[in-house]
This record gives sequence, C-alpha cells and structure tokens, in this order.
Amino acid sequence: MSSGASPVTLAILNYERRDLLRRALAAARRQEYPDLEILVVDNASADGSAAMVREEFPGVRVVALPTNLGCAARNEAFRAARGEIVVTLDNDVLLADSRAIDRVAALFSDNPGVACIDFKILDASGALSDRDWCHPRPRSDADTQFGTHYVLEGASACRRDAFLGIGGYWAPLFLGHEGLDLALRLLDAGHDLLYAPSVQVTHLASPEARPSSRIYYTYTRNAIWISLRNHRPLAALRAIALDVAMMSVSSARAGHLGSFARALRDALAGAREALRARRPLRRETYRRIARIRRREPGLAAKALRHLRERPI
Repeated sequence: MSSGASPVTLAILNYERRDLLRRALAAARRQEYPDLEILVVDNASADGSAAMVREEFPGVRVVALPTNLGCAARNEAFRAARGEIVVTLDNDVLLADSRAIDRVAALFSDNPGVACIDFKILDASGALSDRDWCHPRPRSDADTQFGTHYVLEGASACRRDAFLGIGGYWAPLFLGHEGLDLALRLLDAGHDLLYAPSVQVTHLASPEARPSSRIYYTYTRNAIWISLRNHRPLAALRAIALDVAMMSVSSARAGHLGSFARALRDALAGAREALRARRPLRRETYRRIARIRRREPGLAAKALRHLRERPI
C-alpha cells in the first residue's frame, strides 16, 4: 500500500473487558497500514479499561462514554473517526494478521459501490465460527466473496459517510440484531454489502457479561421492532411470525421462556416508537434482497440449525 493510502480508523467497542481489550489492541497495533488511527469507545466500564488504554497504549484515542449506550456507542466511534473507512471490532475480536487493514482498504478501493465489508470470523480453534455465520449462503461458501444482506457489527468495516448518512445504529435496540437493521437501511439507500473472506478475524467469544437469558430476550424483542420499522405490512407480519416461532422453540429448549415472554411484552410496549421510526423498504430493495438470497438455505435447514445451536 502506498504512502498515499486513504486514512482508516479502527474502532474497538469495549465494556468491562479490560484484559480482552488489551489483546485486541495488541493485534491492532501489529497492523502495517501506513495511515491507521486506532480508537477505543468505552461504554462506561468500571474495570479500569480506559485507564489501561491510556497507560499502556498512549497512541490510542479513548472515547469514554458516561453511560452504556450499547450498540449506539459505535455511532460515537464513527463521529469521532478521522478515517474515511471505519473498521469496527468487538473487544473479543482479533485481527488475524498484520495486513488485514491493507486488504480492507484495497477492497473498498476496488468496489466503490460497497458501503460495508463483513470479515470471515474464525473461532479460537481456527475453524469457521458457526455462531457468527449470518449470511444468505451455506457455510460451504465461507471462502467465496459475495454480496450479503447483513452487517457483522463487531467484525466489519463501513464507509463513514454511508454509515452516518443513514443514521447509524438505532439506539433503542441496545444490543441484538442491530447489524440486520443497519444492513436494511444501507441496502435501501442503494449501497452494496460485501462478505470478504480475505479479511479474517478470530472471535474469542468470551462469556463475560453475557447471561444467556439476555439473548432470548433481546433477539426476540429486537426482531419484532426491526420488522415494524423496516418492512411493509405483509412482509412485517411474515418476518415477525417466523422470528417469534423460532425464538419460542429456542427459548423453551434453553429454559428461558420467561425471557421470551418479557421480550414479547416489551416489544409490544415499544412498538409505537418503532413505528414512529418507520421507513418501509422500497420495492426495489426487496428485489435486491431476493437476488442476494437466491442461494440461501431453505426454511427447513434454518430450523435445523436453530434447533442444533444455542446462542450464548
């Protein structure tokens, strides 16, 4: 990469994981890209994370938030970023090699219509991370570059202007499926999303601060809100029915029907806010999504995966 490379910002979102953050920053510091800004957005951690960064990584900018904003903290990263491209990582995600940012910059240069690039996510053993595979392709396509309809929030890169232009992450979601909501907004604005296996990261998938009941709550509630604010009426009904059916089965199997029930209650309570933020997808966007999903596994395969795997 030449010295005239476009500036890139690598933003790591952190909450109460000081030791994992240290590892993520060490991997980030190994990057050879010539114009790389590294910043940490800290969601009001009380474990000394921000102080550790300032003491041990003096070249890293810290955006210390007074309260935990959840996914919306990434919006602050994009607002603070100097780079035209912003790479967003969770604090338990490590860049796999020192040339990862070079490849990110080259991919954006070669694909001017792409607003977001998703990375290939490996687990701690070096295998494809099944729990992070959200794309409309079978996992056998994991080494193939293709257009997708999902944003992997903690393992992706976006053009700063495109991200801010559609409003970034919707704050009420807080956590869970926010990448789907962002992807729908980007696609509806005419942008493309790309899955690029040439950029690899390792997800350590720490269970810290991740009570399992939270997933059954947030995934259920947020799926309903995302449908209400993005889909046309019939499409919203279909999506909500499918998501509620899937999560009811998963919640029952995991012994978290109470969380599922609370999610339905709170989804109903927050429906008015979701509808106030409503901007139904254009019909052309539905056609684009249908083309992207042509090789997606069928409903039976999705149901089997849902039954086989449990989120953590």
